[in-house]
Amino acid sequence: MDSLPTALETREPISSQLGEFAVSLHVAQIPGDVMEQAKRHMLDSLGIALAASGFDYAQRTIGAINGLAGTGSHPVIGMPYRLPLRDAVMMNGTLIHGLDYDDTHSDVIVHSSASAVPTALHMARENGASGAEALLAYILGIEAVARIGAAAQGAFHQVGFHPTGVVGAFGCALTAGRLAGANAAQIAAAQGILLSMAAGSVEFLEDGSWTKRIHPGWAGVAAITAVALARNGFKSPPAAYEGRFGLFGSHLQEKSPADLSRCAERLGDLWEMRNVALKPYP
Repeated sequence: MDSLPTALETREPISSQLGEFAVSLHVAQIPGDVMEQAKRHMLDSLGIALAASGFDYAQRTIGAINGLAGTGSHPVIGMPYRLPLRDAVMMNGTLIHGLDYDDTHSDVIVHSSASAVPTALHMARENGASGAEALLAYILGIEAVARIGAAAQGAFHQVGFHPTGVVGAFGCALTAGRLAGANAAQIAAAQGILLSMAAGSVEFLEDGSWTKRIHPGWAGVAAITAVALARNGFKSPPAAYEGRFGLFGSHLQEKSPADLSRCAERLGDLWEMRNVALKPYP
């Protein structure tokens, strides 16, 4: 006799639960203190990017990105350049994270604003969204990143992955999807697509290489690309997290079992934005 399916097997895929949350959340449902903290963290990110704009790595990055992309309509913080959508997200994400001064979730140890802020601001600009809509989309990214990162129980770093880049991309799928007007199924599909896009190695720890700095911007670029593909009907695996070779199965394998219950835990009730800390020093 075949065994009965487990609760995990019969539950709606995690990507679908996050997709539903992304389209159903309204500003009025977000506590006032969470909204105010989100505003401070977005402003903090912009200030850090401005401070970073004169450093050598920033100048070399803009030289490369501008050389590839050419002129667009999206501004680069602290620099006299305008780039296309995804290139501006890449550049501004690099600036926000470059000094390692950006905010950090105290439990998960992930820099979520460095990807969520440029994704929210540039997608809002691209789609004519309001400031309130951009703020809500930013919060969506923070909430998703904290939960997905917490599910790994610290193991991403142990096996050589930088969650700021890897997990950040999945959080940005909610941010980008909300502002693009994607439906819940499309945002879920974008998370499946990101399995083949999200990246970030911690090999930079060996010699202080610059690659860490580009991880959040690339996370935003990957998410925006994945959302566009999903909205155009591109098929992707639904078990983005819990699948045999989903995020945790492929990245952690047997090193550390993920707590999948954390991925969509108390959405809209427990606000992880409250657990993100501003840094007094880098």
